[in-house]
Amino acid sequence: MRKIWRWTQDNAGPITVTLAVLGGFAAIIQFSVVRPMQQGFTAVNQRIDDQIRYIDQRFDDQDRSINQRFDAQDKYINQRFDAQDSRIEDLVRDVSELRKLNDRVIRNETRIDILIEQLQTADAPAP
Repeated sequence: MRKIWRWTQDNAGPITVTLAVLGGFAAIIQFSVVRPMQQGFTAVNQRIDDQIRYIDQRFDDQDRSINQRFDAQDKYINQRFDAQDSRIEDLVRDVSELRKLNDRVIRNETRIDILIEQLQTADAPAP
């Protein structure tokens, strides 16, 4: 242990110079290599975040556009169904009226047949 302590005391100057030089190299590497790399990584991350926001905005715009188109189609389809329902209701009403007219015609034909029979019976010569 004493030998190490003595060697350290004897070589304190060169050790200090060596450590100072290594510290200087570390500082140079820090400022010329590591810091620019960190700044580059930060810039890349910022660009990635910007791209993600841009892509998200595009997807949101597309979703809105698609939803608007679906809503417009739903509205159009509902209008078509409502128009068809209205036509069907009109047809049901018309068929009902035709049935009523048909019933009246049948009643009138029956009355006419009865009247014709009565007239024929009245006009027939008596036996």
